[in-house]
Amino acid sequence: MATATTSPAAATKILTAGVCAPAELPEEKLREALAGAGHEVAFWHEEPSEAIEACREQEIELLLWATRRPDSRWLKWVRALSDASPSTRVILICERSGQGEIRKALDAGAKGFVSLEDVDLALPAVIDVVRAGQVCVPESRSGELGKQVLTAREKQILGLVVMGMTNAEIANQLFLAESTIKSHLSSAFAKLGVSSRSEAASVILDPESGAGLGILTISTS
Repeated sequence: MATATTSPAAATKILTAGVCAPAELPEEKLREALAGAGHEVAFWHEEPSEAIEACREQEIELLLWATRRPDSRWLKWVRALSDASPSTRVILICERSGQGEIRKALDAGAKGFVSLEDVDLALPAVIDVVRAGQVCVPESRSGELGKQVLTAREKQILGLVVMGMTNAEIANQLFLAESTIKSHLSSAFAKLGVSSRSEAASVILDPESGAGLGILTISTS
């Protein structure tokens, strides 16, 4: 553990779980971003489960959680943290994120979002907003905060994807052009915050995501 302290009265413990390789989020980058902000910074490089337990035991106020992308595994960890330590607020720091993934991260329990390239400029301000009990995301991504609703056709096609059918097979099943299937899948993937069939199936089959509602039970006839 490496610690930098200022005034104890103003200090907040910030736990960063090492879910990214050091090259992706160097400790020095966080130190520079938080320099002079009055925070007590504890650096952790442990498995997510161990970091979650540390938050619970030490009553960590903020968890800066770094990841390449907020995938389904990351979402499970955030939900587990919410159960284990409800008072810990999560700020997501990620290298990249797809359309709809910020919405999914917030639904899982994250309270703030910072892209890795904006850490130096944005992180201190995001921390202040989240500590004040607000949710903070970049203005450029605010349009993603509304719930993305799948159409009946998108649900139908996703159900067939989960069954392992190819685009051509789905097109034959539904009497549609294969290009139409691809278009529906592109729209559905964006709404689910995924970029592949396997990711979509993983999210839909995950009971904690809630994405399978209306997909796994919809008629494919």
